[in-house]
Amino acid sequence: MSHLRQLILACVLAVPASAQLGLFTSSADIGNPAIKGSVAYNPTSHEYKITGAGANIWAKEDQFQFLWKEITGNFSVSATLRFEGKGADHRKAGIMVRQSADPDAAYADLMIHGSGMPGLQWRGKQGEETNTFDAPFDGPGTFKIKFVRNGVKMYMFVGKNGAEPKEIAHTEVTLRGPVLVGLAVCSHDEKVAETAIFSDVSIEVLPTPVPRAPAQ
Repeated sequence: MSHLRQLILACVLAVPASAQLGLFTSSADIGNPAIKGSVAYNPTSHEYKITGAGANIWAKEDQFQFLWKEITGNFSVSATLRFEGKGADHRKAGIMVRQSADPDAAYADLMIHGSGMPGLQWRGKQGEETNTFDAPFDGPGTFKIKFVRNGVKMYMFVGKNGAEPKEIAHTEVTLRGPVLVGLAVCSHDEKVAETAIFSDVSIEVLPTPVPRAPAQ
């Protein structure tokens, strides 16, 4: 092996995961969709370009592209989201917390559909059916979204076309130990892939409230 090739290889191996995936550590297709997804992180603009396929994030198991990091305890994740291209109304992208990378894992997420409809989705236990709260909407756009976990409570905040996010809904899901927290994209059609751009992404680990002593 030439000295130049050895140097190039050493430089590639030395690039940490954070340089390739920004705030996150891992990415993968969940549920083995027919079309493989991908993640591209731009360290200059701090944007994430995520392409995902898959039948859906729904029912008793999911197929999508996921970018994540492990977090223990409470957290807040914020991002600005827009879809690339015209695409289909039923495609979806957003912020997710997941017990594991299993396709039928317990999870909760804040999804924006291609139509512009925001939804809070959750699967309370592994292998159960997915539940959802779909919010009113008036069409596609660029969305500021925030997802907060506080114990078992999961909160969804949404703002459209420059508006600051407001709380839309919340639910309760019990998740154990470290969880996978990140960004998800699903085409809702096994035969195509869809792309979403996430910018202004932030992750904040929140303190666990200290229980108050009972009154004497």
